[in-house]
Amino acid sequence: MKKVAIVVICSVLVLLSRPVKSRKCYLCSCEYEWETNGGTCGNADFATNCSLTEVGDKYCYIISTYDGTYETRVFESISSNNLQDSHFIQAVETIALSSTVWLPTTISSIAYGCDWDGCNNVTLANYLPESFQMKIDQTILNTELLDGQLPAKACYSCGKCINDLTAVLCKQVSCPNGICYIDEIHNYFTTAQNNCTYNFFSYCESFTNPVQTPSVRMRATYYIDLPSNRQLEIDEVDIRCTKDYCNSIQVVEYLKGQITTTINLHSDFRPSRVNATTTTSSTTTTTTTTTTTTTTVTGSTDSVTTQSTTRPTSTNSASELARLYPLGVFYMILTFLLL
Repeated sequence: MKKVAIVVICSVLVLLSRPVKSRKCYLCSCEYEWETNGGTCGNADFATNCSLTEVGDKYCYIISTYDGTYETRVFESISSNNLQDSHFIQAVETIALSSTVWLPTTISSIAYGCDWDGCNNVTLANYLPESFQMKIDQTILNTELLDGQLPAKACYSCGKCINDLTAVLCKQVSCPNGICYIDEIHNYFTTAQNNCTYNFFSYCESFTNPVQTPSVRMRATYYIDLPSNRQLEIDEVDIRCTKDYCNSIQVVEYLKGQITTTINLHSDFRPSRVNATTTTSSTTTTTTTTTTTTTTVTGSTDSVTTQSTTRPTSTNSASELARLYPLGVFYMILTFLLL
């Protein structure tokens, strides 16, 4: 009798319990050649063979990386504890000097993250290259990074992890025929591992290597649904420069404030949602460090919309609930067999 009671209780618990939410994301990858329109991304069966898979509580994610005209697209799921929100566009872009002219910004990678079933659909990768662009005025780059000098003669050299920029002491070193470097990561959310806001490393390198060209590499995250004053984070800036002592953290922070971003979101990055609110207007967003022009293109039209702050509602699908009932039925059958 005791066994029967246990089985009955288990049956009821299984039938009444709520399922553990498991997000579904597309998991696959492909390659694309822009000049020839070749590669596996264009294959007719690629989209149908890209599987929708349960990934637990991870985010769905698309990332496109670029090497010249060659692009690799990866559709996956990620875990992250250093993001403000799980619906975002993230780009890594570079402005490099060629002879005496700064080239147009090139994209190293661009990604899209989201948090509902199937939101990293393979078709969205087609819109990523135009979704997020960053620029800095050439006059500012010339003044701060070159100042008519090529190569450098002196640089700063230090590694720091600090929260305050008022007193930053770095060693001044001779750098004959050199180029000054600084790699900086801005931690908007400090953790036990990254317990400071400004984490950077500056040094001098020889200018003899032809790939060591003056440049600015930027990584930024744009949160699609957050209020305008929290939407943009420029979380990494790497500088290569030849003006003496141009590789200071103050120069990095100044250049952050000169970055202009253009956001051009296809409507599929922001699908209609329950209780979402959308208004039509032209939006220019300015933060304490960055001037940002934000434009959202809806479908193929030229309408401009402000960012919605409503997150998608999460519901349990019928398929998730259905997974519980076979187990419950099994317990019920077992109960009758034991009677």
